[in-house]
Amino acid sequence: MTTFSIKAEDYDVAGLRDHRGGPSWDIDAPRAALLVHDLQPHYSARSRGFLTAQVERVLAWADDTAVPVLASGPRPTSHLIERGLLGTCWGMGLSPAQAAQIALPRLGRSDVTRITKRSYSAFYASDLETELRRQGRDQLVIVGVYASHGILATSLDAVARDIQTFVPFDATADYTAYRHTAALDLIITMSGRVLAVQDLPHPEALRRAPSAPGPY
Repeated sequence: MTTFSIKAEDYDVAGLRDHRGGPSWDIDAPRAALLVHDLQPHYSARSRGFLTAQVERVLAWADDTAVPVLASGPRPTSHLIERGLLGTCWGMGLSPAQAAQIALPRLGRSDVTRITKRSYSAFYASDLETELRRQGRDQLVIVGVYASHGILATSLDAVARDIQTFVPFDATADYTAYRHTAALDLIITMSGRVLAVQDLPHPEALRRAPSAPGPY
């Protein structure tokens, strides 16, 4: 028997446009990486077509700016005990067959780094930080689901690692507008910058701007 249960609702993500802000950081392509957080078919069915279309736009932006793409997903399990406390909270999670599926064809490319995670944060028990350091990246653009679970937790872990986080609000989703709004406001005040997909810097502007050195 699981502890947590949330009923999804329909809401207009574009209506959250007022929940933008945070630190005055600017995205610098040579320092940035894109994380598509937990966007498997099992999850994306709840967020419908708008989210996947917006994520496709951000993936195209990453291609145009040579920003590397990483895609996270929960570690598949065959027994409830392998989920730890998440098992008692949410149940079994993804089966191995579900975990092997991808929501967007672009995420199946060989140049997309797969990150297998064990808890809400994509940094926990994963290679995410190692990959970012290996590629000399200290900025992370996060899209996907769910804003109030893994995206919020990942942004908190990122700021603890001196990694700047950018969250396009309209390329993320949640169960309800309330939870989505609360997560965005927490990110703004504690761990990162919330912006819109259209606020991502144009590739031409990034090519003209001088690159600031990162810490790695």
